Amino acid sequence: MNHLAGIAIRAVATAVPTAISRTRDYEYLSANDRQRLQAATGIAARRISPAEQCASDLCAVAAERVIDHLGWERDSIGAVVLITQTADQPIPATAIVLQHKLGLPKNCVAFDVNLGCSSYPFGLAILGAMMSSLGIGRALLLMGDVSSRVCAVHDKSAWPLFGDAGSATALELSADASPMHFDLMSDGSGKNAIIVPSGGLASRRPLTGERIVEEAGADGISRRSDNLVLRGTDVFSFAITKVPPSVDRVVKAAGKTPAEVDFLILHQANKMINDTIAKKTGFPVGKALSTLADYGNTSSASIPLTFCAHAELFAQDRHVVVCGFGVGLSWGSTAFSLRGGAILPVVESDRVY
Repeated sequence: MNHLAGIAIRAVATAVPTAISRTRDYEYLSANDRQRLQAATGIAARRISPAEQCASDLCAVAAERVIDHLGWERDSIGAVVLITQTADQPIPATAIVLQHKLGLPKNCVAFDVNLGCSSYPFGLAILGAMMSSLGIGRALLLMGDVSSRVCAVHDKSAWPLFGDAGSATALELSADASPMHFDLMSDGSGKNAIIVPSGGLASRRPLTGERIVEEAGADGISRRSDNLVLRGTDVFSFAITKVPPSVDRVVKAAGKTPAEVDFLILHQANKMINDTIAKKTGFPVGKALSTLADYGNTSSASIPLTFCAHAELFAQDRHVVVCGFGVGLSWGSTAFSLRGGAILPVVESDRVY
């Protein structure tokens, strides 16, 4: 168990595209199967980016929002870290491109991290520790994915689950900031549970269908090798087994009980998984906030999106526990306090930078 002192979360913003894809309209399932899927996953709708929009575009909108909200001078921002699994291109790192597009100074450290569902606790730990050790006063933690871009539209195991979003969390060195407690775990033996076997991911210039052959998998679904493969049963077993102990450990490390924590924010995997985790960790359903119905699984952005979709609940100071879990396999939890007004409502944007 680790803790980090002196790092304050000043603002969190999230942007989503305007286009909505609804479970009830999914053409590759029967009407009855759509109803069963929605009941099991809790997902009624998702946001889908237009073809020319990347995760970086959504993160840039969110970043502009927190910078404007806080009134930060851009020259005062010393680091920008982007966590994504759908970068604009394989080389260079998208964070470096964003450093330029956001008008940040050249002495601003910028790099990408390849993580998905566990991004938020890992990102806070990575950037917070770097700020603390190097004396970086202000920084931006960006997280976003256009996961819809890597799913085959006819793949009923994946396509109806994933939505697109981008987020920005503004961090600042602050001597009076309450400590963050972390529990971070990895298990590469489970890498095949969620995997894109090959290809160019969701780049601005993706490979064309003619260049990659579609092949039927063991589940009978035909996919290209650059499509996501999701083994739901394996993910479910992993999540309900490994995640609750991690949540328990950070609650204990923070000196709290579930009754003393205001909200539990889980990665938005699906309703069945998240309800099971909340129950196992002793959190009432009302404390485990969800955005599954309106946004689905937004991968790296799901935790900040869930904050922002409930911005009205964070008008006052809150103590929260968050947990991300999934692709890797990777999972992590963190407990921290938020000052009132730090969470900004979700905005819509189809902007391309």
